[in-house]
Amino acid sequence: MTKIEMLCWGIQHIAENHGFKADINWQENGEVCIWGGSNIPTLSDVRMLCEDLGIGSENIDCRDYGIDVWLPDEEEWDGSEEYVTGLEFWRRVA
Repeated sequence: MTKIEMLCWGIQHIAENHGFKADINWQENGEVCIWGGSNIPTLSDVRMLCEDLGIGSENIDCRDYGIDVWLPDEEEWDGSEEYVTGLEFWRRVA
């Protein structure tokens, strides 16, 4: 799985775990989003996911309507690289 695929899967996973909706159509806007809220536990999970993927906190935007994760510039981050398992504290185990 590539880093971009893991980002999309992770955002979807986090949104569902917290009762929100996700928009993972990153090709359209260069971002993925969680819609419906921006509470501390959801933001914390998004930050941990991004840390696992090498995406800095400057690419995370939290507002009343939700959380946006902007993809870093291609020079800084290669989403096509294979994802190597991180700590995955954000992931809910069934």
